[in-house]
Amino acid sequence: PAHPTAANRPAPWVMPTACPVCGSPLHKPEDEAVWRCENSSCPAKLRRGLEHFASRGAMNIEGMGESLIAQLAESGLVKSIADVYLLTADALEGLDRMGRKSAANVMTEIEKSKGNEVWRLLYGLGIRHVGERGAQVLADHFGSIADIERASLEELQLVREIGPVLAAAVRTWFDEPRNRELIARLRAAGVTMTGERKVAA
Repeated sequence: PAHPTAANRPAPWVMPTACPVCGSPLHKPEDEAVWRCENSSCPAKLRRGLEHFASRGAMNIEGMGESLIAQLAESGLVKSIADVYLLTADALEGLDRMGRKSAANVMTEIEKSKGNEVWRLLYGLGIRHVGERGAQVLADHFGSIADIERASLEELQLVREIGPVLAAAVRTWFDEPRNRELIARLRAAGVTMTGERKVAA
């Protein structure tokens, strides 16, 4: 068989450096094989992210289950976690199996979630490696989302119980501009961003 010429030889595959869905830069920790998109508002990650955000362990928004979240994402009513706080009862009533009472109940739960403790928000953001305990430790140490956002890698690593992998994951998440924009939008919506610093910094 004839050898392929340079003209018809397939080009070598190159790993993309940006997410094919949202265009955000992809990140890969040195000790891992997988490249990841860190943008919490990426459409490819949105449904799972919303389910985690609304879950009992995180922001605990009762009534915001898988089927409602699927409708919110597919209808375009919610394109980012922050859009949850822009929803109206009228918009919810227009969805399948969502009557006036159910819509009102969900709106009450959304409003209530604004006052949650800071660690719940931090956990709900879905930052890789940050479980409930890690979120509590960070919130207790820094006291506010703004202080965690500003913390250097070294400052994060100095926190008791926070290892280098978790510290790097937090720093990478807050280095993504779209995530910082998400935090700004949540702050503007009235979500609690400051708590009580419970250990000496």
